Amino acid sequence: MSITEMLTETSAEPAWQVDIDALGRLQAHGAEIAAKAMELTDSWGQAMFILDPPTVEQVFTALGFSGPVSAHVYEAVRSLGYVRRDEPGAAPRSEFTWHAMDAAVMTLRGATRVGAPTGIDDGTIEDFLQAHRPLFDTVMSVMPQYTSRLMFSPEVAATVMASLGIGLSADKIYQLGAAYGRQVTLDIEGRRGVSTQFIRALSLTVAASARLS
Repeated sequence: MSITEMLTETSAEPAWQVDIDALGRLQAHGAEIAAKAMELTDSWGQAMFILDPPTVEQVFTALGFSGPVSAHVYEAVRSLGYVRRDEPGAAPRSEFTWHAMDAAVMTLRGATRVGAPTGIDDGTIEDFLQAHRPLFDTVMSVMPQYTSRLMFSPEVAATVMASLGIGLSADKIYQLGAAYGRQVTLDIEGRRGVSTQFIRALSLTVAASARLS
């Protein structure tokens, strides 16, 4: 079996086969999704990124989920109540943050353990991206504009990927950020950066397409 065949073989459903009944998996595995969101919040330096319904629907549609699933996943994840927003003059409300996105995708596909090894590492990632380039490019294109200007270190990105079972080194991520993410940064003190747009498009492409256990 070739590397590409190995990477595209899956024990979970492809996104387009996930029906609306699968939203129940999000509630059934809500504690695991919340725990993964907390882990990823730490991985991102405790930064939190609140999502709105149109963005969630747009991203899930781009990943290949059906209209009904994409339209209802926002409330299904938000209702897990893993993060609350308080502001003057409004009642407290639960929110859906970026940190639950990958776990929700994997869970909807039927993954039994979010963060289990996906088979993606420095040696296989480029074959994987070539096999799934149309999906990756589509996800890149629907990411909010601000994500292309938020730069994080490739070391942060590697920690994020590891939390999702993706074994990429910081150096490889920086290389891929230039080739596939179309931009990287380097400051006068030698700190490297890759865009949030690229990091999230890469992890979501893996979440939507890779082998899952």
